[in-house]
Amino acid sequence: MQSTRLKARLAGTAATVAVLGGAALATAPAAAAKANVISIDQVTLDGQRLSVHLGYSCDTGYTWGLSGKAVKTDGPAASASGTVAGGDLTCDYRSRSLKLDLTQAAGAHFAAGDEVKVTVDFTEENGPGLEGEEIITTLQAPAPTR
Repeated sequence: MQSTRLKARLAGTAATVAVLGGAALATAPAAAAKANVISIDQVTLDGQRLSVHLGYSCDTGYTWGLSGKAVKTDGPAASASGTVAGGDLTCDYRSRSLKLDLTQAAGAHFAAGDEVKVTVDFTEENGPGLEGEEIITTLQAPAPTR
């Protein structure tokens, strides 16, 4: 008889630990599972200014910056680049939006409909940081505002 009571108690204790552990995991901040992430939403061309519209999330305690580059994949070679200085990003686990303006290299020319390869990476104050995202997309004219 003693053996059965002991088994029942152990089973009850194990079930309680499993439920409490699951509850603790479910109530933990979702951000704790995030990493340093960049997602490129779209690339627009307004006149001769290229802009990369992106989302990012980074862990607290980091002073990341961003480095972006666009290179034309068809036709005459053209490139543009831009940066956000280290420490200018808000790193607090939240998903945030940003428009990164790119400056064209001398002699570069882009037009709506051009296919471009766009790369955006996290940077540190003293050099490269983390790989971000790279996409190939078609340049779009920005939507008119009212």
